[in-house]
Amino acid sequence: MKTWKLFIFDMRFQWKQRFYVVYLFVCSVYVGILHAIPDSRLGKVLVLLTFSDPSALGLLLAGGIVLLERGQGIWNSLFATPVKLWEYLLAKCLSLSLLSLAAAFAIHLPVSGWPVSPLYFTLGIVLTSFFFTLIGIAAALGSHSINGFLIRSQAYALVFVLPVLGYLNVFDTPLYMLFPSQGSLLLLSGSVHLLSHEDGGYAIAVLVVWIGIVGSLAMRLLSATVRNTDGGRRHEQI
Repeated sequence: MKTWKLFIFDMRFQWKQRFYVVYLFVCSVYVGILHAIPDSRLGKVLVLLTFSDPSALGLLLAGGIVLLERGQGIWNSLFATPVKLWEYLLAKCLSLSLLSLAAAFAIHLPVSGWPVSPLYFTLGIVLTSFFFTLIGIAAALGSHSINGFLIRSQAYALVFVLPVLGYLNVFDTPLYMLFPSQGSLLLLSGSVHLLSHEDGGYAIAVLVVWIGIVGSLAMRLLSATVRNTDGGRRHEQI
């Protein structure tokens, strides 16, 4: 099955589950709150809000969708087809990053206008969403209940939000440069100021490396889960 077909399937599934309706309401609330923030603090609050939104969306929604699909028996028919596991993961990342991107611009445009560095800002949303979507899927694949998933996903994600402490000037260390979320914060700051090509290149590189690492983990977990689901009859296609 082509990736775009899986992408369309995911979009329809998310629409059926009213994700877009919920996020329209959430964005409206965010815009109302942000209009009450003083201009001197608005830029930093916008960056943090934009970071938390695709992070939470990818982490929680991706895992929830995987658990829901598995619980509803969708996998039984989906993986009976010659669908490749990487296509399944890529479609999830693309569909949720599109939702994150739509939400981010729906919040930013009425509050602060067009981002100062729109390309870096867009890449920040998409790559951050990809990373946390894969984290959420990996956490869901290792869980058998919603409660187990919530505990596991928060444990997985907790360490990756540490650079926020540096962004808030609470505690800073050069080690944050190794974290993908440091790259996310840099790219997303392109919404309020120009980003140098050196900073942009580093931020993209660190996110891509971590996406590769977490993607490999998610692939291994998905492969093992699919084998267990169908009793080992299916030879997964990488």
